[in-house]
Amino acid sequence: MFERVIFQLLEGAFICRVLHPDTFDFLCNEENLRSVEDFFAKIGRRVAKTSKQSGFYLVFSAYGEQERALIRSSYADIKNTLAPVVSFFNLVIRSTGQEDILMYGTAIEADTLIGKIDQDISLRNELQSLGTHFKAFSSDTTQRKLLDNIFKRLVNDGYLKLANPERAIYQVTSKIEYLLDVIKFIHETDETLKVGDEQPESETGSLI
Repeated sequence: MFERVIFQLLEGAFICRVLHPDTFDFLCNEENLRSVEDFFAKIGRRVAKTSKQSGFYLVFSAYGEQERALIRSSYADIKNTLAPVVSFFNLVIRSTGQEDILMYGTAIEADTLIGKIDQDISLRNELQSLGTHFKAFSSDTTQRKLLDNIFKRLVNDGYLKLANPERAIYQVTSKIEYLLDVIKFIHETDETLKVGDEQPESETGSLI
């Protein structure tokens, strides 16, 4: 299990109970976590947690020019995709009334969501707009196909897990909690993402 955790973190995984229940439980053990942290300390990394402790991920433990460049690149990518991801979850909230949608583990039923969207022209237009941002259109794109393509993208990006393929039920992962942490960090310290010499102090500023 130790080796499995190491490789998952090195690959950039967000380890939470939704995506990786076994390795998440392993890291919740203080002794196990300490052994993993000791390993990563030798290569200039450390294990961080999301603000509500629902997920583990790997960050830099020290900053040089190369690390700062990687951090700026990582945040530039996040900023480019942040708006459509947030807009999608807002669409779910507006369509279904699921106020807890931003909590990891929350279920989203595709059939229920598309049913609500089909009944409201403003929601349909919003979905169309999201499809453009996510580049989810194809030659035979229907409303349902468009939504499925967006779901697939969010699964690939780690924000959702397809929990029940037969019923098209998705679960929110701890990466959404990380995204909220990032939004707060960018809002407070956006200048550090430019070319200055200041080092971001937040854990979210040091994602590998």
